[in-house]
Amino acid sequence: MEQGNGRFEDLVGTSVRAMLANQRPNGAFIASPDFAQYQYCWLRDGSFIAYALDRAGEHGSAARFHRWCASAVDHVAPLMERALERARLGKPVDPGAMPPGRFTIDGFVANDNWPNFQIDGYGLWLWSLCEHLERSSTDRLADGLAPAVERTAQYLAEIGTGACFDVWEEHGNAVHTATLGCVYAGLAAASAILANPGLRDRAEAVRSRVLESARREGRFEKSNESQEVDAALLWLSEPLGLVDPHDPAAIETAREVSTELDLDGGIRRYPTDTYYGGGAWPVLTATLGWYHASIGELDQARQRLRWIAARFGADGRLGEQFGGERRDPEKCAEWVRRWGPPAKDLLWSHAMFVVLSDELDGLNGWHES
Repeated sequence: MEQGNGRFEDLVGTSVRAMLANQRPNGAFIASPDFAQYQYCWLRDGSFIAYALDRAGEHGSAARFHRWCASAVDHVAPLMERALERARLGKPVDPGAMPPGRFTIDGFVANDNWPNFQIDGYGLWLWSLCEHLERSSTDRLADGLAPAVERTAQYLAEIGTGACFDVWEEHGNAVHTATLGCVYAGLAAASAILANPGLRDRAEAVRSRVLESARREGRFEKSNESQEVDAALLWLSEPLGLVDPHDPAAIETAREVSTELDLDGGIRRYPTDTYYGGGAWPVLTATLGWYHASIGELDQARQRLRWIAARFGADGRLGEQFGGERRDPEKCAEWVRRWGPPAKDLLWSHAMFVVLSDELDGLNGWHES
């Protein structure tokens, strides 16, 4: 590679240290240490971070996060029960009374006006937990986790295909394809963890729904209300396994992500994104690189890895997004006035850099062909 293997290995070490340094003693990962609005632990971000640390061999850290998740799920058990009761009675969802996707570091509901009814994180937690058990060669769940796994799986099975906010905390009245992918992966993981074939059947029903109704014009769509492409749709193949990466719809989705969402080599969230000007995210750039690696396009995967590596600061920080100030200066300035500069260090960014690096390493893809 142009910068040399050692350079990338050093950055992987930097990212692993950043994730470990920002894990609290109770197992929670703070989303960003330097951005006031991200002083929380998201199930989604944390699940990817724990997965990356498992790939880096830091199984103890991942285990602590999963124990924290189980505790957080226990704290919101009454919300889950009430949500299930309403669903069984055919009553409409009350977004303000639903289990959150974002918790305080202590594992409790955050009391603010920020949209927080997100289902994706619950599916991603179960997926990440299943990966942890396999990668750490653990035969059984740690004590106390089984009830939370069972409760979460039931919640996904009965609530998971309805409308909620998407992975970006937006569009709460829609059913989002990427969220359905997370629900599928969570149910499949819970089936394996709990040896419950009924959950696998439910997962396959979600998968069929996605494959039958979420394809338009030969690719997957953002939601039932938007035909836009969204880079989170890449998760349907890697890592969630809902669709084979060689499936024509997966190939076309990745092609459109590459063409429509590319910004100077990085990948944006979706075409109409205006958050901090709609810059390119290392998280999504790594995700596209991961997809390229999965279908043997190692040159393209390396290009995405290089783009991320070039965004590390001299102090080892890796931000949330880049380039929005040039793409849409007005919108970027609007967000800066509201919240200050964008996050300069995001643990999820570090996690996905580690994942893509490890993926290329496992494919002997460090060297140019």
